[in-house]
Amino acid sequence: MKAILWKDWMICRRSRPFWLVTVLMVVMMLVYIVGFVMWLGNENTTMVFMLFGPMIAYFPPALTAGTSYPNGHTLTMSMNAPLKTDGTVEAMRCSGRSMTQYLLAKSVLPMMLGLVMLLPPVLYCLYGGALTVRSLLTPEMVYTLIAVPALTFVNEQILLASRATTTGTLNIPILITFIPMIGFTLMSSLVSPWAALPIMLGAGVLALGVSALRSRHDYPTTFRRLA
Repeated sequence: MKAILWKDWMICRRSRPFWLVTVLMVVMMLVYIVGFVMWLGNENTTMVFMLFGPMIAYFPPALTAGTSYPNGHTLTMSMNAPLKTDGTVEAMRCSGRSMTQYLLAKSVLPMMLGLVMLLPPVLYCLYGGALTVRSLLTPEMVYTLIAVPALTFVNEQILLASRATTTGTLNIPILITFIPMIGFTLMSSLVSPWAALPIMLGAGVLALGVSALRSRHDYPTTFRRLA
């Protein structure tokens, strides 16, 4: 797991477009969240974060999609550019190792990136007085702090299960991740945070199971001993 996480980090670290787009997304989330807080008032700050949490979770899997295709061209305008893996997923599956371990490892970096994107608005609101340390423990903020990595995990599993071969086919699952983002954004305004959290965590477990089954179907365990 550490090796996969390190490999993904090195791929992102060396990618200038990754850093450029990431900084742009962080600034955009900061401006939007702070803007809505100023518009609706400090008393609605936690509700603003609760609504924007699923939106933040949409971006990290798309930004780190290139880690699954290091030999491809994910950052291009062409829809026919080929995507090629470096053989990691095939080697993991064919060696008989647990694919769940691989899928969890691939999800760590996007989940961390989601929390990094959430941190600047939280710190700014704490500095400006819109949030307090005590308000971080309210159900709305607890929901947000859990929803960002949880929904990021769900979206990452959707991308991992897609097995895209071109940038065009990669855009399809990226668009599909709009569905859970919109669904959980609406759900956060209709039900209580404590009711929404179990549903989101259950969706994460379901997404992991589907992705693992898809990997077992696509890659046989040819390296395992016949005995």
